[in-house]
Amino acid sequence: MTRLRTRLLVAAGLAAGLAGPAFAQGTGAPAGMESATAPGGTEGRAGARNEAEAIRSGDAIAVPPAEGIPVERVPPAPDAPMPPPALRQ
Repeated sequence: MTRLRTRLLVAAGLAAGLAGPAFAQGTGAPAGMESATAPGGTEGRAGARNEAEAIRSGDAIAVPPAEGIPVERVPPAPDAPMPPPALRQ
């Protein structure tokens, strides 16, 4: 009985010890990614701070509003039929 109890305690201790690091993983940016370029890094409460830090550290370039790439034409509605291949650009 003592041997069985010892084995069970050792197994439970190993399971708890090896599972601990899995629960300690952070929920922030993936390893090696800057917070501004991580998924959702420019959204939410910390978005403005992440953008400012990325610009300050040189990881991003500030572009004033309305100076991006201009849209050449309005995209078609999702349910609009596609034009024939000869007319596509």
